[in-house]
Amino acid sequence: MDQNAHPHLLEDLKGFSEQPGEFLIRIEGRFESSHYLYRYFPDGSDEPVHGHSWLVEAFLARTDGGLGADGISYDFLSARLRLNELVDRMEHVLINNLPEFEGINPTAENIGRWFYAGLKEAVEKEGACVREIRIHEGPYNYAVYRPFRGEAS
Repeated sequence: MDQNAHPHLLEDLKGFSEQPGEFLIRIEGRFESSHYLYRYFPDGSDEPVHGHSWLVEAFLARTDGGLGADGISYDFLSARLRLNELVDRMEHVLINNLPEFEGINPTAENIGRWFYAGLKEAVEKEGACVREIRIHEGPYNYAVYRPFRGEAS
């Protein structure tokens, strides 16, 4: 392996470690669940029960957005474990029947807020925050939940 491939790039790469910016770490989980939306149709009737192959993505960052002295922005192990627990709670259930969704329409948007609430404390204990949650109902559609910056601390 050539350790000096494309040496013409060296000049442009000088000082790369000093570039300002925010770092985000992404973790994901997948689950199969069903739901139906309340009052979905114009006549006020509910949507039929149907299932999705869901994907949840969580974007995490240090509270200050930067890197630690070790060059790592956030070691996501505990958040990964917590996300696994949340995904397990959603796996093969009718989301409408979960007690925390009583009286709440289980839209992708509300499911995103649910994952945020479930991750927030675990991540904050380690000096980081949840910047964004994406909930995919399948391969083509997703909803995004972004807490206001005052909340994502």
